[in-house]
Amino acid sequence: MTPAIPRPQAIVAHGIWGRGGAEAAAMWVVSALQERFDVTIFTRGGFDLENLNQLAGTAIVPGTLKIQTARVESRLPIGALAAGRFLRALYRVGGSYDLRVSASGILPWGRPALNILSSIDCDPDLATQNWHGGKLPLKMRLSALAQRAASGPHRSDKGIYVANSEWLASRCSAVCNGPVEVIHPAVVAPSLGLSWEDRDDAVLVFGRISPEKRVEACIRIVERARAAGFGGRLVIAGPDGASDYALWIRAMAAARDWVTILPGQAGADREALLGRMRYGLNACLYEAFGISTAELAGAGAIVLVPQDTGQSEIVTDPLQHYSNEEEAAERLVAMSRDQALQRRLHAGALATRERFSPARFTVAVQQAAQRVLSLEMEGRVSTP
Repeated sequence: MTPAIPRPQAIVAHGIWGRGGAEAAAMWVVSALQERFDVTIFTRGGFDLENLNQLAGTAIVPGTLKIQTARVESRLPIGALAAGRFLRALYRVGGSYDLRVSASGILPWGRPALNILSSIDCDPDLATQNWHGGKLPLKMRLSALAQRAASGPHRSDKGIYVANSEWLASRCSAVCNGPVEVIHPAVVAPSLGLSWEDRDDAVLVFGRISPEKRVEACIRIVERARAAGFGGRLVIAGPDGASDYALWIRAMAAARDWVTILPGQAGADREALLGRMRYGLNACLYEAFGISTAELAGAGAIVLVPQDTGQSEIVTDPLQHYSNEEEAAERLVAMSRDQALQRRLHAGALATRERFSPARFTVAVQQAAQRVLSLEMEGRVSTP
């Protein structure tokens, strides 16, 4: 009897598994790798397979992954030190695997790795320049210093870098030790939903309620549009991010009887919500891709997005891009008054359904992983 050929081993590292677009993309990376590798998850915490499967639409079977958990702390300075030790451990932990994968960002493996880049904070310096105008708040500066002290010297080696959009690739190339490729994330297309005539004449803001999403700007945009004649309501649906920010948004909503806030939606409730809304709105200025935007478009909603973000690779019609809140409100009002335009943009939204299919993503990730294995082999051959 011929002995079974052992499968190659892959390790996928992600510090804390939240419940956002980066984690959804990471789950599809894991799903793609499982077809060819035995996969170990290396993390500081938050990996709940059932919840993450539900978030991403993946179907990873319980018991088919190995989980290796490092120490989890959130208090300063202990949390930052624990995060630093997690980074320091990568060189030691990754050495016994055939393939190393950074699930969201650039990690110091010290060996060739597959680096999945999901947001502008994939690199600390880029995050500082973009999120905070070049200056971090004191608490974040202290945390960064403690983390760097604990992580030790940065180890870098050639690898494969995969950004989730051309927008992100252009911004990350300077900090990547190798070429940056683009693989748009996998997005499970929601059901087609209601016909356009039967949909609510409302605007949906869909996703985590956190400062970078600028939900307050969405409220102001719809408020301005309503003052100019738009008759629709605003629905905000998503889990709370930063608690103080979420409380502020809820207070803004409570003062406006045309705003409704719903908790994060899942399953049939999520499908029903996406499928009955005519319009979507996003105000994040640094959205590298936008899973929720792709889901809204796939369900047939006409989504308005800021210009010059990764979302323009999903929503390609310039009439759906805006440069400021006033222009966004004007576009919303104009759309609400033009039925022919509505139908054209609705049809364009539905046409995105197959562009981000999981099958396409799976093949592309497997090919990238194979190229990393080739880099590893080249390194071994060239080493005396």
